[in-house]
Amino acid sequence: MQKYIVIIILLILTISLISIIFISGCTEKTDKNEPTDKWLFAMDNDNVQYKYQASGIPTLVIIDKDGDVVFYGQGKHDKEILIPYIEKAIESTATKLGESIDFTVKTFNNETFKLSERKGEVIVLDIMGVGCPPCVAQMPELQEIQIEYGNDIILLSVDVRFTGETQQKVIETYGEYIIL
Repeated sequence: MQKYIVIIILLILTISLISIIFISGCTEKTDKNEPTDKWLFAMDNDNVQYKYQASGIPTLVIIDKDGDVVFYGQGKHDKEILIPYIEKAIESTATKLGESIDFTVKTFNNETFKLSERKGEVIVLDIMGVGCPPCVAQMPELQEIQIEYGNDIILLSVDVRFTGETQQKVIETYGEYIIL
């Protein structure tokens, strides 16, 4: 009789342990305050600001999967304004404003980002600067978009050296959004 009780207890413990391992391995990250690795940061070493005629910052450009611009706007943008354009870019149903202009930047993760090699992906290009209050104010909105759309978009924030900043200054200012 004791032998059966020990076997039953061992079975229950084994099943419990397997359940705990399975449940902990299957849970997804639910911290909605963490940026994903699809938010890239770079310094403007290819005149992105001038190529996109960004006379004011922040300037946001949404590029669809075909490489066409579907949104272009200067100034701080709220999430509610951008979401319809992003969704249409993802669905490939957005009105096209024209072809995107190719550029190449080196991200803070030491990745070479060449826009023309990103066809098939929706890109949200954020042309910004450290010394720009609307740029700083817009970051939480972009973070919410990045969290909501995750792997459906790539968010690329390109610092235009508005106040002569360096990569280190950008990391100090926007570090909570940057994953290195």
